[in-house]
Amino acid sequence: MQKTKSVIRKSGLLSIIEGYKKVDELIRIERMKRLNQLTHGESLDEYNSLCAIWEGNLKKEGIENLEKKKVSFLIERRKRFNQIGSPGEK
Repeated sequence: MQKTKSVIRKSGLLSIIEGYKKVDELIRIERMKRLNQLTHGESLDEYNSLCAIWEGNLKKEGIENLEKKKVSFLIERRKRFNQIGSPGEK
């Protein structure tokens, strides 16, 4: 299986990033609208649910494994950004 390289022009990448910024802003506005409509009880339920998810993952994976996964993710992301920034290099 042969890999093909695709080259993204700087202007195209900047346009994509600008689009993501606009979408992020729309999501932020929608999130604020939804959160402002929550009652005190609903807000507390949401918070407790998020805490339970975190505690469950922490017990299941352990903080060390979560930190390792985070570092691996950040390294992989950096490699991909470097590939985009330098199309002729791996």
